[in-house]
Amino acid sequence: MASSIEQLEAEKTRRLSAKVAGGFVAQLGALAPVLLPPFPTATFGRRPGFQATVLDHKYWFAKLYELVTMEELSYARQTAYPGFTLHFIPVFYGMYLDALNAFTRGQLSASTLWFTHFTGPGSTPGREVEPCSMDAVAFSVRTGAIAHIKGDMAPALVKAYTTWREPSKPSFDDLRPDFITKSEGAFQRAQARFYLEVNDKIYSPLRPEVGQFAAANLQVLLHVQPSLTMMFQWRQDAWDAASRQL
Repeated sequence: MASSIEQLEAEKTRRLSAKVAGGFVAQLGALAPVLLPPFPTATFGRRPGFQATVLDHKYWFAKLYELVTMEELSYARQTAYPGFTLHFIPVFYGMYLDALNAFTRGQLSASTLWFTHFTGPGSTPGREVEPCSMDAVAFSVRTGAIAHIKGDMAPALVKAYTTWREPSKPSFDDLRPDFITKSEGAFQRAQARFYLEVNDKIYSPLRPEVGQFAAANLQVLLHVQPSLTMMFQWRQDAWDAASRQL
């Protein structure tokens, strides 16, 4: 069972993730462009009002993280042991936030996966990667996922399990179905929400439903981001690594 403290801490983390992501955008008065035929999947017309502008490539992974956290809060209610799912949320997010803060202070080692993510995509004169571009989205999501899932998840699982104060704590292996199998729907929903965010900030020529379909089914072909299948495998690998330590 989940305690009120675990629920409150997870909710606090969701709000924090929204604040962090929001720090990478600003209202600069940019208007959506008019996209013209003959493309049948195009979005036509100019959106009324001003649109928020992405200032930093780090926004994309931070925003995806916010959406994933929101979905995790929802799916936790469907798990056999919601307390662990909720407890894991702030533990795991804390590792991302610690790395971000260390980078900001200039204390993050250049050898770390996070350093690659936070530094950003390389650029050459005349071919700079704009924060509000698909190249920035692809880089941010790919390097963020690698750093956090492949680099942080196994130690985060160990820390979350050993610090979880549950009187009738199940074995670590008993928690696997909640973490691996039941989480897939949450990530699929977060991915769909994320494409809407990309569509809003970059103004994709595809209608949202078309873009969502492409994101879900053509990831590997388009090299937009690591496929969900790949990330689920990374999660399983991290679980197995944590299990060997516990």
